[in-house]
Amino acid sequence: MRATRALTKVEFLLFLRNPTSVFMALLLPSLLLLLQGYVIGGTLEPAGASGQRAIDYFLPIAIAIAVTSVAITNYPSAVGAYRESGVLRRLAATPVGAHRVLLAQWLVAVATLLASILVASTLARLAFDARAPRSAPLAVAVVLLGAVAMMAVGSVIAAVAASAQIAYGMGFLVFVACLFTAGVWTPGPMMPEPIRTVSSFTPVGAMTQALTDAWYAGTATWSPFLVMAAWAVVAGVVALRVFKWR
Repeated sequence: MRATRALTKVEFLLFLRNPTSVFMALLLPSLLLLLQGYVIGGTLEPAGASGQRAIDYFLPIAIAIAVTSVAITNYPSAVGAYRESGVLRRLAATPVGAHRVLLAQWLVAVATLLASILVASTLARLAFDARAPRSAPLAVAVVLLGAVAMMAVGSVIAAVAASAQIAYGMGFLVFVACLFTAGVWTPGPMMPEPIRTVSSFTPVGAMTQALTDAWYAGTATWSPFLVMAAWAVVAGVVALRVFKWR
């Protein structure tokens, strides 16, 4: 445990010294939220019979993007950097074990994810008078399962990327696709039904749709949870099978 704590502390300090990682994890989701609220017209006006504003749907999206950013860009690039420099290979031959580095990366990802969600939620409350989730336990369950699913997807990238640049490039391509399925350009409830259906079978799309339901309706169906669980299991198994220590 002492070695794990020491590695986690080092990994967290390295994270804070990387401006790109800090931006992607802590600032980008909140900046996207501000962009939608203050730059795109009409997002602060009630729309439809429900009276919901377009910006109301962007808080769950911002949280989903925070999860995706940490899991798909920061985490794989850090592991890729260690593979490129030979750290994983050298640690594998020591009593510390390379697996502790991966555990430390997960712990740092959890900490940065919680910070990002706190920043985005506080900003939405102060800037747009966003409501608290109608079902907080359900919202937490969605975020937890969504985070596991996205970290599993990120682990596939981390398992094979030969360098930090390759990992970041692969992760960024996936991240851009996730922006679409999460509903950054068109929130889920406003998507055309065929696109909404396709998005619901992606991990971030399922997470966004389930989180929106939990946040504003206080309910959720089983299908998004099944989708996220399936992605977590399949991607996790693939990552374990193809992981390269060098």
